[in-house]
Amino acid sequence: MSSERLQALRGELARQQVQGFLVPRGDEYQNEYVPASDERLAWLTGFDGSAGLAALAGERAALFVDGRYTIQAQQQIGDQPIEQQDLNQEAIARWLCDNLGAGDALGYDPRLHTEPGLAPLARRLAERDIELRPLESNPIDDAWAERPATPCGAARPHPETFTGEDSASKRRRIAELLADKPVDALWVANPEVCAWLFNIRGDDIPHLPVALSCALLYRDGSATLYLAEAAAGDALRRHLGSDVSLVHDKAALFDAARRQHVAKVWVDPGLANCWTLQQLRAREMELLLERDPITAAKARKNAAELAGSQAAHERDGAALCEFLAELPERVAAGDFGELEAVQLLREKREQREGFADDSFDSISGYGPNGAIVHYRVSPESSLTLKPEGLYLIDSGGQYPDGTTDVTRTVPLGDFPEHARDHFTRVLKGHIAIASLRFPAGTCGEQIDAFARKSLWDVGLDYAHGTGHGVGSFLSVHEGPQRVGKVSTGVALQPGMILSNEPGFYLTGQYGIRIENLIYVKESERHPGFLEFSELTLAPIDQRLVNRDLLTMQELEWLDNYHRRVRETLMPLVNGKTQAWLEEATRPLA
Repeated sequence: MSSERLQALRGELARQQVQGFLVPRGDEYQNEYVPASDERLAWLTGFDGSAGLAALAGERAALFVDGRYTIQAQQQIGDQPIEQQDLNQEAIARWLCDNLGAGDALGYDPRLHTEPGLAPLARRLAERDIELRPLESNPIDDAWAERPATPCGAARPHPETFTGEDSASKRRRIAELLADKPVDALWVANPEVCAWLFNIRGDDIPHLPVALSCALLYRDGSATLYLAEAAAGDALRRHLGSDVSLVHDKAALFDAARRQHVAKVWVDPGLANCWTLQQLRAREMELLLERDPITAAKARKNAAELAGSQAAHERDGAALCEFLAELPERVAAGDFGELEAVQLLREKREQREGFADDSFDSISGYGPNGAIVHYRVSPESSLTLKPEGLYLIDSGGQYPDGTTDVTRTVPLGDFPEHARDHFTRVLKGHIAIASLRFPAGTCGEQIDAFARKSLWDVGLDYAHGTGHGVGSFLSVHEGPQRVGKVSTGVALQPGMILSNEPGFYLTGQYGIRIENLIYVKESERHPGFLEFSELTLAPIDQRLVNRDLLTMQELEWLDNYHRRVRETLMPLVNGKTQAWLEEATRPLA
């Protein structure tokens, strides 16, 4: 099927007189999670991971993915005439320069790319006299005969009980930052920042509770908000008030800026797509290209958001424990696979107050599938769980008061002895981050090595970040904070929620990951220093722990964590799970 789609796409490229084309994984808002109508990369290649890019050049095609998706991409490409390459700027540029010639044009959809994202490639292509050309229409959309419609579900107010601050206060607070800049307005580029600023949520994107939207915020705190007409009901209009005007056509945003006599606009070039910048410049507006201030404000959760996250994690932890307690008998009964496990865990979460959706497609990997970092189970790939080996379950829930993300690695029976060593080294890295105290101003990349040291000691590592930011009933992957090898320059600040998820993956055998969500807080005993506090509540499987590898301090951390898990969750789970929980959290030290 994809070979036919490649040929159909090449026909559209010929019609638009370009010799190549870029197909990113994302939509016009640069979202990680996208509506079905924007799954262009999956439509073309079959690859449905959350990060990747395809490129066509003449009669050749390539899919670029990072280390998280190497195995998945190989499986999903299959025998299609698509090469697999590493996802990095140098590899993309080299492949395109090798397969396009002087005078050729590489087309791209300006709505799906940012200027900083394209800049390195543009320079390399220019050196070879290859044109990087924006296209009026996306050729995939022209070739995609049964492309789903763009969603436009109802947007709804998100109560102040959960947000801790009303929209007018947020808008005034951000508008004060505009006063310090020589700008008349801020371009609010995507649904996540709109959701936070206007205290609205929606259901337009799977697992991401937002309505497709963008906006302009003015210096006086008023705003113009774009939403599809069907998304804006009477309750939402009352919630927004008279200081927020609604438009139902993106072009009307630019016209509104003119009516407001906007001469200079603050735009985050990493969030706003190329088409938006083209439209603003075409209307002779000067641009201040700096990081969006809402992203940083959204990352620092207030007291209400942190309390909500704690409450959501208690309910979510109870659901996960009931799943883990029931798992052994389901496996023993037979005919219970990775897919059935996902369904069972979903059922447990649905029984908890406020559950709205999974926060992402659960990663349910048994044995060799657990070694695929971002494995997505399907009816075709689902392995039957057996009373042996390791099972990895990475999942999360969306609740009005918080977003969860947790990974546990579970032995289903006998397992290789070396897995115990690998698990314990991952656990040591997890504890190192969880118990870390660090000076204010420290960035995530400065603490990443603490999570990896025990693995590095024996020549091992993992090919993903150690931690990502998490939203408040928003995206399970939120910036700007993260912990990883890549430099961000973003200091960790009180109120930021992050994941703590070191791992290890033995291709063809098993995967190991231990993930909790944590938040940054000020140290009470050491002024000027910060530390982490746990949000996730679920036992870490002690059957995989080599006590001899743990220090007394690490053993005490594990016992203290398990004591809190037991005391908090015991009243929230059924009797059978209470007995399981008592055993799963027994002291080791």
